[in-house]
Amino acid sequence: MKKLTDINSKTHIELLVNAFYEKVKKDALLSVYFEHTNWKKHLPIMYIFWENILLFSGDYSGNPMAKHKHIHHKNPLSKKHFNRWLSLFTATVNEHFEGPNATLAIQRAESIAQVILSKLIAH
Repeated sequence: MKKLTDINSKTHIELLVNAFYEKVKKDALLSVYFEHTNWKKHLPIMYIFWENILLFSGDYSGNPMAKHKHIHHKNPLSKKHFNRWLSLFTATVNEHFEGPNATLAIQRAESIAQVILSKLIAH
């Protein structure tokens, strides 16, 4: 059995993000939200986002809440969407990594999903 490493480099972040979105693209519930995604633009933003969260790069300056509000107004998101997102994200982390940053990635994803969902439903 292959020993998994922790998430500790930009290369690891890119592997995580790429593997995760490959699952999302094939998912019947979530793929509809990404049909018109410009992947050459979106993926680098996600690399920077997760690198900032896990490796404290300080390079991310986007507004995830605004983007999700826009998506929600076009095609409403619900708890089941966020649960699926978390399920796919957690599975991807666990397939490729183990260690403190892998655990932190899952914890942060759960927190982010909870905050975004609560703000979307509150409005």
